[in-house]
Amino acid sequence: MADTKQVALEILKTLSLFCEEEGIRYFLVFGTLIGAIRHKGFIPWDDDVDIMMPRPDHDRFVQRFLARQNEFPFLKLFTPNTNPDYPYMITRVSDDRYRIVMDNEKPYGMGIFIDIYPYDGLGDCRKEALKLVKKSDRLSSLCFQASRLHLEKGITKSLWKKLIKFPVFVLCKLIGKDFFMDKLRRMEGAISYDSSKYVGNVVWASEGDVSVYDRQLFEDSVMVEFEGELFRAPVGYDHYLRQIYGNYMELPPEKEREPRHNYYVIKNPTLNV
Repeated sequence: MADTKQVALEILKTLSLFCEEEGIRYFLVFGTLIGAIRHKGFIPWDDDVDIMMPRPDHDRFVQRFLARQNEFPFLKLFTPNTNPDYPYMITRVSDDRYRIVMDNEKPYGMGIFIDIYPYDGLGDCRKEALKLVKKSDRLSSLCFQASRLHLEKGITKSLWKKLIKFPVFVLCKLIGKDFFMDKLRRMEGAISYDSSKYVGNVVWASEGDVSVYDRQLFEDSVMVEFEGELFRAPVGYDHYLRQIYGNYMELPPEKEREPRHNYYVIKNPTLNV
């Protein structure tokens, strides 16, 4: 995990510098932001790196990164548009010197990576914004099922959900992930980010109403320490984290302090580096 953290940190440093050069807005989010505020670095039992970009900045980031790809020989950009086998609607930047071996996905060339979540506008009505993220949550879940090699047990408690889980999995496999991705793709940028009161990840949403954020939380940035470096966090980071996690400064029970990966990392066997 220590090696994985160091590689992910180097990717983050590279992308942070790139965004500063290009004038692209980005923010640490989710567990990475908790780590920065609570631990001034990675959460000790985690090695994920998550950042967010407003949709206009995300799309410009993809365009400019691909244009400058030769400057980053070991980094590779993953989006549904750049890699047809990639099964997610969020963007990832991966270190091509490594490969992740997944227990329930076909390999598609991913190495150690960081996640980039594009946030779209959700409009000015919270009720309508919530409808959008719930629709995205359903489509994202079906897309996820379509890309699995086998049905995962998960933590479903509802009896009727348990009964329909396998038929839904089979149906999703028959339909294929591209069907659901096309529906999610139509939601990208449909509502302007910078003129919306509410924003969120409209193409890979989860967790219902906690996924609808007031845009003012991201109106500006503050610099926070993460592993001895400074990165941008949303100015409203405290409200943002409490909305998602509650009292995020309190450590979880010890039994929950473990990574939740479904993969392991190896060196890329095709590269002699």
